Amino acid sequence: MRALRLASVAVAAAVLSGGLSACSSGGGTGGTADTKAAGDAIAGKVADLDPRAALAASAAVMQRAGNGSLTVSTESDTLTGAGDWRQQTVVDLAGKDKASTKVRVLGDDVYLGGGPETTVVLGGRHWAKVGPKDPIVGSMSVLFLSMAQMTNPVLQLSAAAQGGKLTKVGTETVGGAQATHFRAVEDTAKLAESLTMLGGDQRAAVQQTLTAGGSTLTVDFWINAGQQLVQLKEYGDKGGEASAVTVTYAGLGAAPKIEAPAAGDIGSGADLAKGFKF
Repeated sequence: MRALRLASVAVAAAVLSGGLSACSSGGGTGGTADTKAAGDAIAGKVADLDPRAALAASAAVMQRAGNGSLTVSTESDTLTGAGDWRQQTVVDLAGKDKASTKVRVLGDDVYLGGGPETTVVLGGRHWAKVGPKDPIVGSMSVLFLSMAQMTNPVLQLSAAAQGGKLTKVGTETVGGAQATHFRAVEDTAKLAESLTMLGGDQRAAVQQTLTAGGSTLTVDFWINAGQQLVQLKEYGDKGGEASAVTVTYAGLGAAPKIEAPAAGDIGSGADLAKGFKF
């Protein structure tokens, strides 16, 4: 059900961190007090559940929340923004530097933006719509599409609940609050076969990157007393935990609406590629 690959996400994070200039150089659980109170009122229930039941229950809770703030952390960078997973996977993320590349993914559509150098390359526009067949930047569309699917908590929880080896690791503190830690070990070949939500080109490309990560994928979930997913960590068996990407969730149900950039502010992937000199 998911288009994931941690190595791909790490590369995407590096692009976000460095932005266009890097390539051309040389040329919690968030929520309201009411949400916390509700979680406190049923404290202990999640820890008592079978792992499969706990993940399925959390998927339902996250589906109802529908959106939230996201923090995506790799070994080299941290990206922040928002995600919406009600009807399709939608994310809006950026690196910490103002000149870093920005990315919006709405379903199968990937838009890249950036700082002043990017705007110059795009003839005054601030965004480029990129696809798998675009020269140079085409691979980025697949990386960011993978990253977006990885952040979707409903897809992650549902896929793990429906298959793979599940274990309960224990109770830990995440973001200052108690959460139950579950682990899923999944077969990447089976995951690759299930990517039916993607278009043909995207599906083939993401399947390739997914299976290249190894034969298994490990996903750790931290679920709070209110059955909200507060954090997940994922890594393939080739890179191991040192290559893990961690996603934390906050402000559930309160994220701003994410829309595609204005049509007149969008350039092409081919134009964006002109700014990359290696």
